[in-house]
Amino acid sequence: MGEIVVERRTVEWVANPRDTESALTWQLERVGSTAWQDWSLKFQRMAFGYAQDSGWHDPADALRWLDHHALLHEGAAPRGALVWYQAADRVRVACSLGSGQLVGPLPIGQVGVAQLTDLSTDYVWSDPHFPFGH
Repeated sequence: MGEIVVERRTVEWVANPRDTESALTWQLERVGSTAWQDWSLKFQRMAFGYAQDSGWHDPADALRWLDHHALLHEGAAPRGALVWYQAADRVRVACSLGSGQLVGPLPIGQVGVAQLTDLSTDYVWSDPHFPFGH
């Protein structure tokens, strides 16, 4: 039998419209809001300054794409990284504040700050990369 070869193309990095600290400030200003329930990917896209769709259907779709392009990392997520985790039977994404803390729409239904270990033990992280955002 022949081998299956998976081609991984290099993804061009483009600077986000909003820098990391501004994106974190934007998110922290929305703590307590329930307007973003179940929209964790949209929330992160908007935080980093993209007004239009990310090109991904949902966080699980984004996670598969990032995995296929070898853009996921394990271990402690640095400040500003997107943290992809499994909670309440779905993939969610939040932004790392560093020291194991995250900000974003939480499974409880509102934007908040939480310890990652309180949410999930199944997670990976990526740079805040929205290759289809505009």
